Amino acid sequence: MKKLLILLLLVPFLATADTYTDVGGASQMVADSFTDLWDFMYTDVPDLIQRAIAYFITWSIKGKLEFYKVFIVYAWGMAKVIILDLNIMSQITSNMSALPVDVRQAFIDMRLFDGINLLLHASVTKFVMNFLGK
Repeated sequence: MKKLLILLLLVPFLATADTYTDVGGASQMVADSFTDLWDFMYTDVPDLIQRAIAYFITWSIKGKLEFYKVFIVYAWGMAKVIILDLNIMSQITSNMSALPVDVRQAFIDMRLFDGINLLLHASVTKFVMNFLGK
């Protein structure tokens, strides 16, 4: 592989370019310059603007998603404080003890109380997020 790379570096590959001679060559060179300028102004510049706008939109979406992530973590922290103040899980466990043993065991096996706890946490978090404005 190294020998092939060295061989490719040592073998001269001649670039064939247009040669401009005489008055016809000079006018062709001017025409090619205008063509290059036209391509730059009407192809390259709009492509550059399009790529810059796409980059800005991508950057702003990433920033917005990062903001939402931080906002959700902040709202969850506030919701945890509210949940601890309301003592929801102790209310669930105290009311759970009033159930008959077989019903309570069925609900524990189905993890119904964990589901209720999860739904209450989600609704309190949603309340905090709506209260904060998002």
